[in-house]
Amino acid sequence: ERMFGLLQAFREREGHANVPKRHVEDDEKLGLWLSTQRKRYQARGWSEAERKCKKASAMSDEEVERLEALGVAWDVLAEQWERMFGLLQAFREREGHADVPRQHVEDGEKLGSWLSTQRTRYKARGLSEAERKVSALSDEDVERLEALGVMWDVLTEQWERMF
Repeated sequence: ERMFGLLQAFREREGHANVPKRHVEDDEKLGLWLSTQRKRYQARGWSEAERKCKKASAMSDEEVERLEALGVAWDVLAEQWERMFGLLQAFREREGHADVPRQHVEDGEKLGSWLSTQRTRYKARGLSEAERKVSALSDEDVERLEALGVMWDVLTEQWERMF
């Protein structure tokens, strides 16, 4: 209950419940606690043997509901990707294209850097698992980005346009 109360206070103050993993609130490791809750959420889909091996208890429905009511995201990376995609959509609507400059910041987020990372992840699709330094983009993510007009090889596109 104490940790849940600290999470409530964090959310009221910060406007979200995505506590950084190393965050300490009132001398308590709130970020680590939330990371553990996310693991317990995942454990709901594991077998008893997996839970025992990974030393994780499954979260109850009531705990899930309470944390979701505060806006806890279970898959932080997926939520971050969606937030950045939304910023890219807004950029495209405003600018008429999706060729975000590398240093561009949108709403306090490094959108240009994020798009550059997506291009790197696109190129990783053609590499073997051993050669990859980043995870490859899914087919769905590629389709969504292409629907906004994202170009994968910016230099080639620019050359073609100028020629």
